[in-house]
Amino acid sequence: MTVTTTSNYGSMADQWAHRALLQRSKPRNVHNLFGRSFDLPQKNTDTMTFRRQENLNSDPVVLPEDADPAPEQIQKFDINVTVQEFGKVVLLSRKVLLVVEDDTAYETADNLSQCMHTMLDKVTRDVWQSAVPQITCLNGANGNAVTELTQDDWDRAIAYLDENDTEKMAPMIEGTSRFGTGPIEEAFWCVSHVKVKPDIRALDAFVPTSQYGAQETVLQAEFGAVQEARVVTSTLVNESSDSPPQYSNTFVGANAYGYVSIDEVATEMIMKPLGFNDYLNRFQSMGFTAWFNAAILDDSHIVNLLSTKA
Repeated sequence: MTVTTTSNYGSMADQWAHRALLQRSKPRNVHNLFGRSFDLPQKNTDTMTFRRQENLNSDPVVLPEDADPAPEQIQKFDINVTVQEFGKVVLLSRKVLLVVEDDTAYETADNLSQCMHTMLDKVTRDVWQSAVPQITCLNGANGNAVTELTQDDWDRAIAYLDENDTEKMAPMIEGTSRFGTGPIEEAFWCVSHVKVKPDIRALDAFVPTSQYGAQETVLQAEFGAVQEARVVTSTLVNESSDSPPQYSNTFVGANAYGYVSIDEVATEMIMKPLGFNDYLNRFQSMGFTAWFNAAILDDSHIVNLLSTKA
């Protein structure tokens, strides 16, 4: 067993110990912000099937006076999503609980909760990376095959969603009388890496969140808006290992993707007291399990614009 012991998590008794622990860095979990949530009922199956009908051909059909039109078949499209179980566990020795000055168990539980949400965010990120249509920036000046973001490339991503009749997700923010602010139009969402923020800020139509007419609907990870897309950023967004690195800027409309869990046991923090699996009550376990998976529901409503840095 890998146990957290005083050899790697020891007491601070020989120093002046500040009892309040320093805050951990917490990445912004952005990939599950804009999907549809679905629950599987227990004791049925681990797979949920989604179905949609494809649109009928709407080209005008003139009916002859003496005959009906030929019947057409309805075409369907199915998507199967199988949930998987994710998890992590930590073992604390009894000596750590007895000797270490800070509230080790409480802080470990909070650490595990953060880990769980970030892990599930990465699951959805990886689904995006494998299944979302991609276009590349071509109009920049850095000389790379995939260039930095430009307003023209940004507009191409918006056009992809518009041309596929994608519904916008973020409602319009109305203007107010506050100086230096203005309205923000109804928008799609764009999910970008924090390293791309300078290139987004350099776009002609960029508006920072500080200039929104109202702040009530601004997300914690939100950076600003560029015309018909509001932008959230995170260190968790995909950054390739290419040289130079390529960064994902994923534009998301309504009903583009979803995530599935099993109701009532979707996520569970499990804490067992000292003695849960040993004779002498020397170990305490803490961990989580999560039944989860994500899928692209309609790849015409989501697109990844790849860029490099200026």
